[in-house]
Amino acid sequence: MTLRPVRLGDLELMLAWRSDPEIYRHFREQDGPLEWKNHVEWFVNRSPDRQDHIIEYNGRHVGSVNIDEEDHVGVYIGEKSLCGEGIATRAVQELCGKLDSDEFYAEIHTDNESSQRLFEKCGFKLLC
Repeated sequence: MTLRPVRLGDLELMLAWRSDPEIYRHFREQDGPLEWKNHVEWFVNRSPDRQDHIIEYNGRHVGSVNIDEEDHVGVYIGEKSLCGEGIATRAVQELCGKLDSDEFYAEIHTDNESSQRLFEKCGFKLLC
């Protein structure tokens, strides 16, 4: 598994992943499919302090991991056949390990138990 920064050419695949209701239902700030124009505007106008990466696994693009300017971490596997393989856990650990911060945060829906387990494996603590 490797990470690399998101490029403009990745946006079409990311749009397909992020427009899947099984994926976006757990997102913090998305409650429906994305529109191409808005997706490109987000990419072009995102904070320079934001880290967005494509997760590559066995030569395939399989998901995305990011850390925003407030140290909030997000991850998803777009290739659903690979969910549960530990790829997202490894991606979060690798990206957090590369950055110079003592604290990272993740906002996880209460019904997203797999994401809760993922972040616990990565050392995140539950805050109420």
